[in-house]
Amino acid sequence: MEHALPDPELEGPETTVFRATVDGEEVGRGTLTLRPDGAREFVQRIEGEAFGRLAGSVETRFRRRGGELLAASQASEVRDRDREVFRDAASFRDVQVPQFGGEVMAYPREMVPAPALALALRVLPLADKARFLPRAWLTAIVHWPLDVRVEKRERVTVPAGSFESWRVRLRPSLLDVAQALDELSANVVPPVLAHIAVDGQRLVRLAFPTGPGRADPPGLLEATELS
Repeated sequence: MEHALPDPELEGPETTVFRATVDGEEVGRGTLTLRPDGAREFVQRIEGEAFGRLAGSVETRFRRRGGELLAASQASEVRDRDREVFRDAASFRDVQVPQFGGEVMAYPREMVPAPALALALRVLPLADKARFLPRAWLTAIVHWPLDVRVEKRERVTVPAGSFESWRVRLRPSLLDVAQALDELSANVVPPVLAHIAVDGQRLVRLAFPTGPGRADPPGLLEATELS
């Protein structure tokens, strides 16, 4: 993907409420909110609770520049009841970090922090058979290309309603390593499947593996409310 994410130029917040299930059993609830923060920043915030004891949030901030969104920073935390399990903060702009190959340089302009792939799916120009290769920031200073492909258009029903949707497959791309390894990965590693409503391009369903094996139970996020 050669360009940064396009700015959706929202006039106000968009919030989607999700329920989460593992192997068909509800385990938690969460919200995804996209909102402009003045003329110069855009924010995606995810909040959730799960298993009756865990709670967490991820807030990703972007600079708005020339009709594009440039990843600026991210803060995340996870709590187990009243104890902090994990806290992390990262900055992406005006910094240089070691890259593969031994060079020290700025992050790619088009890089998207992994949690903000929800925003990417909101703003990318989805169409039948479209393909994108965004570089996703994962952790520390590591970013990696993802293979994002629109497979087809189909109708899905979730608690929030029935939606004509794009079915989008997401998986790590290993083309930079070896094509044969990338093809093997495509057949072995379970993908993430997102359904994006054609009208409004909102994420309404996300099916994901809970582990690396085909036998691991499936996880699922379904929209219960859109506002």
